[in-house]
Amino acid sequence: MTAPRKIAVLIPEFPGQTHSFFWREIEALDAFHGIGAQIVSTRLAPKPVWHDWVEQAGAIQLYPVPKAELARLLPDLARALPRLAADPDIRRILRQPKAWAFVLMALRLARICRARGLSHLHVHSCANFALIAALCHRISGIPYSLVLHGPLSDYGPDQPFKWKDAAFVFVITETLRAEVAQVMPAMMDKVRVVPMGVNTDQFSPPAVPRPDSPDPFTWFCCARLNRVKGHDTLVEAASLLRARHPGRSFRIRIAGEDEQGGSGYHRDLDAMIAAAGLGDTVELLGSVTQEAVRSELQSADGFVLASRHEPLGVAYMEAMACELPVIGTDAGGVRELIAGDRDGLLVPPENPQALADAMERLMDDPTLRRTLGKAARQRIVADFSARRSADALAAALAGDRA
Repeated sequence: MTAPRKIAVLIPEFPGQTHSFFWREIEALDAFHGIGAQIVSTRLAPKPVWHDWVEQAGAIQLYPVPKAELARLLPDLARALPRLAADPDIRRILRQPKAWAFVLMALRLARICRARGLSHLHVHSCANFALIAALCHRISGIPYSLVLHGPLSDYGPDQPFKWKDAAFVFVITETLRAEVAQVMPAMMDKVRVVPMGVNTDQFSPPAVPRPDSPDPFTWFCCARLNRVKGHDTLVEAASLLRARHPGRSFRIRIAGEDEQGGSGYHRDLDAMIAAAGLGDTVELLGSVTQEAVRSELQSADGFVLASRHEPLGVAYMEAMACELPVIGTDAGGVRELIAGDRDGLLVPPENPQALADAMERLMDDPTLRRTLGKAARQRIVADFSARRSADALAAALAGDRA
């Protein structure tokens, strides 16, 4: 079999904070395999992050459906209903009123694919967009595939239905593969482990070597502002460091925003930072572009992310590709990326004391920082480049199951 010439890449609520690695995969897919991709999103993100490549991507939003197009979809719905109603799983799903909106989006997706010559749906989600893709497949016959980026429990009900007709499913870690094997053992013939990756040409070491004695020592952290990312643990660790060494000059710059556009967990962290007297040490930068992240990584002295759970961690990969020494937590699939004391430092989650100790260790030892940074860069170049996931996708699209 040969791979299709153009596919649809389905990304919910585009463009978001973490969507740059999807674009890197799309670029590699085109550059190395000649497969074009059209981004299709459920809707415009509530708080869009306008990375410098977003305009080039030309994403299509399924919702809201224009009134003129809605009228054209109604005959499609009438033709599709008998086929959908014949499936007991779909009948059960359609008892939920909101499911009818997903049917309309599936019908619209089928029309878009036919009009643009998109012959496969690759879904970077196992939530509602996976359901839309499964319905579109039942309606139109267009094949689809899924990517599982985190624990199944994060992606809602009806997982067996979403997975049943998928041509293949990528999971990003062995940890997630083991979870799927427990929950849906019958689906394992579809599953392969394919980590996402980074553009190691774009994310690279700075032209000028980092100083041995930076003043202040700059830590960078990049993650959405959500309790699961452990920013509160990082603030507590910073407070411990300040208490131990009142005269030590360091700062922590945190890029990312909460799901409420700054009115949710962002405010909780602001209050925590103020209460700890760390207003001159910890700075919340809000949403930033891919280019801004790269600039921060190249100018920082270390990277730290204290997640309570992390499926794998693109933010770690980007920092490691920039030859930064990284501190992560031994949570989720992070150990599949960072080997403690070789590619970076790992600490237990929710342990400010251990995190402060690791931060102090790196700040005190420039030789360790250089050694870990170089090993981290080598690790990403060898095993986590964007081309790796693009190669795996091209092979799967061509039917190569070897």
